[in-house]
Amino acid sequence: MWVSDLSLRDFRNHESTTLSLQPGVSVFVGSNGQGKTNLVEALGYLANLSSHRVSVDKALVREGCPSAFVLATIHHDTRKVDLALELKASGSNRAKKNGQNIPVGELVGWLKVVLFTPEDLSIIRGEPGIRRRYLDDAVVVLKPALHQVYGEYDRVVKQRNALLKSSRSMSHSQLLDTLTGWDEPFARLAATISQERLSVISELEPEFQRSYDVIAPDNTAGIALESKVAANGLTLDELTSVYAEALDTRRKDEVDRGMTLVGPHRDDLEITLNGLPGRTHSSHGEAWSLALSLKMALAEVYRRDSSSGDPVMILDDVFAELDAKRRATLQQLVSGFEQVLVTAAVREDIPHDFVHHVFGVEKGVVSSDASSPRSTQ
Repeated sequence: MWVSDLSLRDFRNHESTTLSLQPGVSVFVGSNGQGKTNLVEALGYLANLSSHRVSVDKALVREGCPSAFVLATIHHDTRKVDLALELKASGSNRAKKNGQNIPVGELVGWLKVVLFTPEDLSIIRGEPGIRRRYLDDAVVVLKPALHQVYGEYDRVVKQRNALLKSSRSMSHSQLLDTLTGWDEPFARLAATISQERLSVISELEPEFQRSYDVIAPDNTAGIALESKVAANGLTLDELTSVYAEALDTRRKDEVDRGMTLVGPHRDDLEITLNGLPGRTHSSHGEAWSLALSLKMALAEVYRRDSSSGDPVMILDDVFAELDAKRRATLQQLVSGFEQVLVTAAVREDIPHDFVHHVFGVEKGVVSSDASSPRSTQ
């Protein structure tokens, strides 16, 4: 898979940018704040319908503009797909595929992107929500229909939380009757998400170990779902029943605290190093190795799962974060992918023999460097 054309209008600081891209390694060089990360952020949003930098779409729209537009042409072997997304500062976003209007959620899956960023260290060191997002992005890209399930689950949790917060204004029987109406869909949605997470982890785990063996062969690493409810080996109906029982068990606690205390939104992705929690027992370099291994595992699962081939690999300012050994290892790991997009503050951060095409980025304007080296392979 590779992107041949990318157009941005009023996206971040890009008033009007049109790029022609090629397979191989393309590098975008520019000082901080010039707009190089905005380019790859746009592709990441088109792939996952979320930004790795902000949670509110309005931040992606250039100041003073009602909408931002992202258009890209994606190549799947001999097949070509045109994707377009309008991000609105307020109101609902809109999408098109090959010129035809489609629900925005149907964009997911057409473009597969694996994005490496300096913030990836927070997958290891940060809050559980960051690790859940890594896992859930993988679930949705591998099974796009799950995008709707996650949206429905979030809606049900918000409704239950609102009800639980207002419980003091209701009689006990009224509360139980109303909660029961939300418990059944909650349990089914929670079981569906948990089952899919467990399935994806079973695919990611061996690839994660293989990648880590390349990056840090002297240590051992592992991943698993950390949940007080979900477990491997249960059918969807069995897991739904387990969630229903957990809701019943925690009923009083939920009423007292005014929130839903069980469910996938409370789980975590356990990442271990030599049998200990990576969050607390890894050095800075070891944490980077774990984070890179997680992203490479994702890339390998996408590559194996997809008839469209490799995901687009994006390395956003990560070479500056790595020592020489890890730079060389990262180059080795991603060099076999069909298209790799790299951003860097200075050209010298990127190994010379890694680059095929170079672009300069300044104040939201992209220019091609005609002197960029070409691959000899």
